[in-house]
Amino acid sequence: MARILVIDDDHDYRAILREFIETRGHTVLEAESAAAGADIFLREKIDLVVSDFMMPEKSGMELLSELKNIHPKVLFIMVTGFATVDTAKEAMRLGAYDILPKPVEMNQLTAVMQRALSTIELQSNLSTVRGVNIALLVSIPVWFGLGYLLFRFLGR
Repeated sequence: MARILVIDDDHDYRAILREFIETRGHTVLEAESAAAGADIFLREKIDLVVSDFMMPEKSGMELLSELKNIHPKVLFIMVTGFATVDTAKEAMRLGAYDILPKPVEMNQLTAVMQRALSTIELQSNLSTVRGVNIALLVSIPVWFGLGYLLFRFLGR
């Protein structure tokens, strides 16, 4: 299943999210700060990030911007107890996949994670199809050349 990075400065809340996500079959990596989360993100293959908005030293919004600069396709779910329309718009502008109010309703988190992971799978499949299409396009001249050579050779 997926490798999900949970970033929250509240140890108890992070543990609740970890346990819930793990019961869904995913591997969870945890970080207690944005800096620790960025460090894990750089070292590990992460499929999805679930991060708190308000953390000491660096906010989830700053972390979102930083991780998007490192890996533009990372999917990032923001969790916040301080949601406003302006913060939601800013998070979406920076590339957040979704924003959920804290405390998170677990069925809603499940639905958003499933949708995000499906998006990742579709992006991966699309990349594969694009690669195959490019390989086919590149090989067309080779096949025409081989056909021409066979025609010339067998035509004698």
